Amino acid sequence: MACPTGLTLLTAILALGQSAPPGGRDFSGLVNVQRPAQPSSFDCSADGTVVNSVTGEPIARARVTVNSGGSSSSTATDSSGRWTLSNIACAPGQVQATRPGFLPSPPGGVFRRLALVSGSPVHDLKTELTPQSVAFGKVLDDQGDPVMGAQVTVLASRVQDGRPRFQQAGMGVTNDLGDYRIANLTHGKYLLCVHLNNQPNGPLQSASQTIPADTCFPGPVEGGAASAMELPAGRESKVDFTLNEVLPVHVRGTITGLPEGRGSGVNLIKRGVNSDFSGNQPGVVRDGKFDFRVPPGAYMLTADYFEGGKRLTARVPVDAGSSDIDNVVVHLDSGFTVTGVVRTVSQSGQAAVAPQFGINLRPSEPVNGTGQLKWEPNHAAFAINDMVPGSYRLDVFPPAPWYVKSATLAGQDIMNTEITISQTAGPIEVLLRDDGGSIEGDVVDAAGQPVAAGILLLRDTTRVANSTAQAGGHFRLQSLAPGDYTIYAWDDPNAVEYADQDWMRRYGGGGIAVTVTAGQKQQIKLTEQLVPPE
Repeated sequence: MACPTGLTLLTAILALGQSAPPGGRDFSGLVNVQRPAQPSSFDCSADGTVVNSVTGEPIARARVTVNSGGSSSSTATDSSGRWTLSNIACAPGQVQATRPGFLPSPPGGVFRRLALVSGSPVHDLKTELTPQSVAFGKVLDDQGDPVMGAQVTVLASRVQDGRPRFQQAGMGVTNDLGDYRIANLTHGKYLLCVHLNNQPNGPLQSASQTIPADTCFPGPVEGGAASAMELPAGRESKVDFTLNEVLPVHVRGTITGLPEGRGSGVNLIKRGVNSDFSGNQPGVVRDGKFDFRVPPGAYMLTADYFEGGKRLTARVPVDAGSSDIDNVVVHLDSGFTVTGVVRTVSQSGQAAVAPQFGINLRPSEPVNGTGQLKWEPNHAAFAINDMVPGSYRLDVFPPAPWYVKSATLAGQDIMNTEITISQTAGPIEVLLRDDGGSIEGDVVDAAGQPVAAGILLLRDTTRVANSTAQAGGHFRLQSLAPGDYTIYAWDDPNAVEYADQDWMRRYGGGGIAVTVTAGQKQQIKLTEQLVPPE
């Protein structure tokens, strides 16, 4: 996604002083927007241990850092994995542990919080570090010689919108021996893909000359998560590649729409992966013309031009088969605008117009980026500028107590579904109401003990809300649209393939049906479910 929109969206949410509302993303814990509390004194202390999360063994020489009251104190663990810190600032704080060869703790940057009070030492804090997974190996050509400068990309199978997709998790480049090593990977399912830039530096080579094909192990990206391999925590997995030669396909064309006397580069990027992985083929326009030599596959021709605040973009999908593709026109344009209006129905007598909030059109192809959100002064209308043709999903983040009753474009329901937008469109009509209900409850593990599990609220196969139960197992979901839902508690809700009905039939039997009534609170008790290993 384009950075400006992401920052605008995050800023809008943080300005409201609350976590993401139902249907949105939970930014809580990732960004601390409050100033550190001033310490009451500097005579607090804490101690604990750092252990291997896989083996349970103590970790020596781990670096433990406590941040509180705007100051930082750190120490190293001894041979038994123990640490002690004294004379630290007495204020709400956070603790983190690090050690080479292990993933940072806590994962995801959500630090463990401490209440540091004078005269009340904090004892026996247990911090677990997960050993890193590593992928390494060698890349050879079809003659058995090492390939230098090959790009090896690690693609992780991650669940997005309830379905597994590949996202870039790491990247390395082979050395003169053809060796690569990619560290700091989490346990999970991955593809490893090798790409070699085939674009010649000199005159374009003959179309009959073979080039190395992009290769993925253990299977192609098109095979989905079923073709991925397991990387266990703390293990080093060796994967060697032999690059086979294939006949290249030429993609030729012209670039138009540039200001007179100006130039722009063109890129040919692999489609279908939600990441920066591309098998990216950089190109340079020569007298307004381009020529790429690539292995057969699905690509996107991209071009961008920026000057004086003016942005021109072009995105042209290309499906390269066994024959050359000629006369492709990449026309740079300023993009189009999608407009929208917001209507509110208030049952509580609040103002008829809600304050501005985050609205986002999220692209299926990340290379498309997002447009720029701009609100009208009355906060009842908005525009998303600099859009490029493609498929998008609408995200809406209204502030409490509002919830999204409906969102339509040209009479079509566009909530929780992808829509294709190719030209100026609108208005998107968003209807907000403030008569929502709430769900409150507690989560226990299989032994009946309170647990801080992830909460997932679904309507059919669509995620409506997600949250995290507190350390004592208590949770609360507010500003929910009246209706029928199923609520779950999972150890890792981000790994739940809730949009896959077969997956849910096999593993989602622990959900509880609940009906939300306007203005009413429902009480629920949940038992944590464990996401099954693949």
